[in-house]
Amino acid sequence: MSSELDFKLNKHGPLVEEVRRLGFHRFLALAEHVRQLPYGRPSDCEDFLAILKEKRGTCSSKHRLLAAVAHECGKSDVELVVGLYAMSEQNTPGVGVTLNRAGFDSIPEAHCYLRLAKQRYDFTGLRSGSTSPFSALLSEHVICPKRLTEEKKTLHHQAVASWAKQSALSFDDAWALREACIQALASNDALKPTGPSAGASGPSA
Repeated sequence: MSSELDFKLNKHGPLVEEVRRLGFHRFLALAEHVRQLPYGRPSDCEDFLAILKEKRGTCSSKHRLLAAVAHECGKSDVELVVGLYAMSEQNTPGVGVTLNRAGFDSIPEAHCYLRLAKQRYDFTGLRSGSTSPFSALLSEHVICPKRLTEEKKTLHHQAVASWAKQSALSFDDAWALREACIQALASNDALKPTGPSAGASGPSA
């Protein structure tokens, strides 16, 4: 893990002050805590701190908080990135059966992570496949934390719509397949946290 991420949380800002109150004084310690939180969508998607209150988070909510805290500390070079990748059994274990049943090897998925000095950091904490989603990236987009929810949804829908057209599917059918893949992940315990990793571990939400 890069020492550049191991900086002190010593600036003033509402998020920094709250995480310091919770006992986190260095960014990397906060990031590792976030990585270990169970995978799950917080009930209040507008609250950046919801993942710490509810002790669960998705790739979006986890990295949104981390990026926002870094920016409050003056670390604007810590980027919040949405990466669109071709989700398959190889890079996202658990989706293969669902995809194969529909006659496909992969489908576009959106994943969030941090990037610093061209190095990607994924604190989602999910089980990794035989290959990294980073090796199947279709595009990357740097997003402002406050605009993540809206912009990620738009990017993801555009990618799935384009793929659906190429695959002779309606958008609704393509999106239903994507949702079925995510449900398959949830049902086979693929969304349980794992050990630290600098590689992507997908999926989105």
